[in-house]
Amino acid sequence: MVGCNMKRQYSYLVALMLIVDSQVAIGESPRTVQDESRASSETSEDIREKKLRNLLKSADPARVSYLLATSKKVTISQGKAGQLRVFVGEVSAELLSTKINLVSFGPDERYNAIYAITAITQTKEIQAKLGELGLRQPAAFGPSFILSPDRRLPHLPTSIKKVTMEEALDQVAETFDCVIIYAGWTGDGKRWFDVDCAEGEDFYGLGRKRIR
Repeated sequence: MVGCNMKRQYSYLVALMLIVDSQVAIGESPRTVQDESRASSETSEDIREKKLRNLLKSADPARVSYLLATSKKVTISQGKAGQLRVFVGEVSAELLSTKINLVSFGPDERYNAIYAITAITQTKEIQAKLGELGLRQPAAFGPSFILSPDRRLPHLPTSIKKVTMEEALDQVAETFDCVIIYAGWTGDGKRWFDVDCAEGEDFYGLGRKRIR
């Protein structure tokens, strides 16, 4: 009888240990997965920003954007939704937060990022704010190649309403998978502002929203 009782006690202890171990494992597992997921997400953002920094350092500035030559101060920031943007020189935060009632896009502007950017910066609200801040824009030159309208290609809607300048340009970045470049500089005794974008295979995925 003693041997039988000892066996029962041993079996009970083994069962109890298994139950406790499983409860500990179940309690720890969600935290471990969550921590790994968070670390992976953070690493992904760091990799994207590092890639963009390296591209800006190694590439011929003139081939990326003429704006990179206007100032040695180049910074990278993330938009609210995770888009990476490039700021060259001193860019007015007040200008970027200017509210635009309506931006209308023609056929070329809907299918070509640089034309869409021009449409946004030429709205009456942005032009008024530029004048208020004493900022000028250089003469605009269109790209040598433009895409013709084709519904199979990425494109903007015919208009967007009630957005800030920054939000409108974020939509351009998201639609065309490009990186928006803002620049503010002083030259010939005048203060200047302009916007450009970096496009092409090297920049794919850098101007879009973060992956959740």
